[in-house]
Amino acid sequence: MSVDRLLPGAGSEELVALISEIAHEQLAPRASAAEAAENFPRDEFRLLGRAGMYGLPYPERWGGLDQPYEVYLQALEEVAAAWMSVGVGVSVHVMTCLALVRHATPQQQDRFLPEMLGGELLGAYALSEPQAGSDVASITSRAKRTDSGYELHGQKAWISHAGHADYYLSFIRTGEDRNHGVSCFLVPAGMVAFRSANRNARWA
Repeated sequence: MSVDRLLPGAGSEELVALISEIAHEQLAPRASAAEAAENFPRDEFRLLGRAGMYGLPYPERWGGLDQPYEVYLQALEEVAAAWMSVGVGVSVHVMTCLALVRHATPQQQDRFLPEMLGGELLGAYALSEPQAGSDVASITSRAKRTDSGYELHGQKAWISHAGHADYYLSFIRTGEDRNHGVSCFLVPAGMVAFRSANRNARWA
């Protein structure tokens, strides 16, 4: 079924049309079997990244396409219509990129964002904790500054892409004030231990 969309220009229309084509020709036919087999769609995430999906709302400097956010959302709708789990995963990954685009140092941005936006690195968003849910003020995971950086202690839960992501954008307490002092860390996957039964992640 065709959808009439309000987009800012012909270039935006072509980008959404490309993602729609990929979604309905390459994602949709694989969705049911992959879901039934509980196969994680890593190749599909990589395919969408290489097609420019993740970079749609981000600057060209790191391989993005510098489109209005509404263009990204309409492309995301096409992905979700073809394979809902992948659509949710795309939204999680693109959300992890935002923190680096907005707040990372130039060196961090140049190091990580090209591969994050290009789909070579897949991210997870580690905010919730078993006792906190999405209540950020109740986070108890802590970061301790050391001579070589930070040591992270604590536990996260309900993490999309847990066990498959290349990095975990993690929100950790660095101050004593309940309503302040939470910092954001990009944690490489190799530094995280998992308990897959309840999708919790631990830092030693």
